[in-house]
Amino acid sequence: MHSIPLSYALAYPPHLYLFTKFIKASNYAYTNMVPRANLERLGPSLPRETADMLWRARGCHMNALEGFPLFAAAMLAGTYTNISPRELNICAAEYLAARVVYSVLYMTVRSEPASYLRSAVYFYSVGIPFYVLWKAGWKVAAANERDKDKI
Repeated sequence: MHSIPLSYALAYPPHLYLFTKFIKASNYAYTNMVPRANLERLGPSLPRETADMLWRARGCHMNALEGFPLFAAAMLAGTYTNISPRELNICAAEYLAARVVYSVLYMTVRSEPASYLRSAVYFYSVGIPFYVLWKAGWKVAAANERDKDKI
């Protein structure tokens, strides 16, 4: 269960990088009034390399938030269906490690071929909660079969 808030927290280092780098790069033209429009509004005035890095930081942040519900649901389903704590902990640790690797790659990869490594890590990380949900689903189905036999 502790991995759920950790997973959510992994979304914020790229966001903090984006925020601090963007304020400085835009010469403090960043506004908190419409914060989600800043990159679209001010990005074209920044050096291309800086703007690209800020877009990657934003994408990394958004991707972590988008993946969070699937992971949280998997951990809750695994706990509810009594998947062994050892197996759940291994899955959670693998997921968190994969998300850290993914974030580092997202923020640092600068070539098209290397970007496919980032995609491979992404698909690996998404497979982990799918595995847990699949396993939890089989446990629920088996329990339903046992209960049906009692009726």
